[in-house]
Amino acid sequence: MSVARTARTTLPAAFAALTLLLSGAATATTASAATTTTTGLDGTWACSVPSGYVYDGVSMDRTCSGGGSWNSPRFHLRTPVDGLTACTGAPGFTYDSVGHSTTCSQTSGVLATTFHLRTPVNGMWACSVPAGWTYSATTSNLDCASIQGVPTTKFRLVG
Repeated sequence: MSVARTARTTLPAAFAALTLLLSGAATATTASAATTTTTGLDGTWACSVPSGYVYDGVSMDRTCSGGGSWNSPRFHLRTPVDGLTACTGAPGFTYDSVGHSTTCSQTSGVLATTFHLRTPVNGMWACSVPAGWTYSATTSNLDCASIQGVPTTKFRLVG
């Protein structure tokens, strides 16, 4: 087979695979405690968090400082999935508990809030009511406390 023919058949297939991967249409499953679907940028470090992603870790270093001598945040990107603990919430998800960890902190030694992301389902108790949902009951406890020790409201979802 000639080099030109190989290029004509291989390059379009490679381009199509890359297009699917970058669009998020191609997915792969990884093993973890949570059901995880990965897409193009999942598990990579970046200087900003693009739409459709959350982050589960922050590294303060000079990588994203534009050549400066100061530290700036770099984010460990994740595709939001049910059961993921992340540093932010995500559209289409709720969370059922919060934690406090330095993993998400942009200040050394200072605790930041983490969120246990959940896909909303009828009857679940959640810390927030996602768009398009309502709730049938509330309770007050520490599950959702972004300030440690301060009780907050939890909602029983109906949707």
